[in-house]
Amino acid sequence: MDKPKNIITISVIISVLSFFLGIILGYLLYQYSFQQSVLKINEINSLVISAQYLANSQSLECSDNYLSFLEYLKSRIAQVGQELTYLESKENIYYNEGEVKYLKSQYFNMQYLHFLLTKKYIEDCNITNFTLILYFYNNQYCSDECAMQGNILTYLYVQNKDNLYIYSFDSSYPNYFISYYNLNYNITIWPFIIIYKRNETYTIRGFASLDELKSYLTK
Repeated sequence: MDKPKNIITISVIISVLSFFLGIILGYLLYQYSFQQSVLKINEINSLVISAQYLANSQSLECSDNYLSFLEYLKSRIAQVGQELTYLESKENIYYNEGEVKYLKSQYFNMQYLHFLLTKKYIEDCNITNFTLILYFYNNQYCSDECAMQGNILTYLYVQNKDNLYIYSFDSSYPNYFISYYNLNYNITIWPFIIIYKRNETYTIRGFASLDELKSYLTK
């Protein structure tokens, strides 16, 4: 008579152990993914900083090779951005604020350094058909509208990959260069967009339509 009860008890124990084992394995996989992201960031940082030293020490190589190098760096940085998007999403049950904050800081720094390298290349090599966009958002004050703006900018980039780079920054993040832009451009409304085209700088306060953004690419 006790045998069925024992079987049920054992089944329950196995189920509970399997549940906790799944959580442990999931956490270990998350930690592995986080460590891989850190290694990737260190590798990209080394490349970006080396390129920055080289750019500051001598004239840039105005060739397709350098542009290909910038494109390679941009794609690697974008990979970190995609991983960061998941790590800070609601789908990540292992969300760790400290780890996400570290990755976010490194991601923003890499983006900004890449922006500076690209801007120098455009200016020194007199590239007139390239546009750079800095996009500032603040989800605390602009969630749905900023998300929509981000989708429009993503679409714009996909349609103009050969002559457009877009860099996204969280205005609420405690970062020196972000604070500098917040102060220098009096960023108090989001979304906020800064556009660099042919040595000219344009700003857009608030939401910008796709057609409005397209018009700057053809100036």
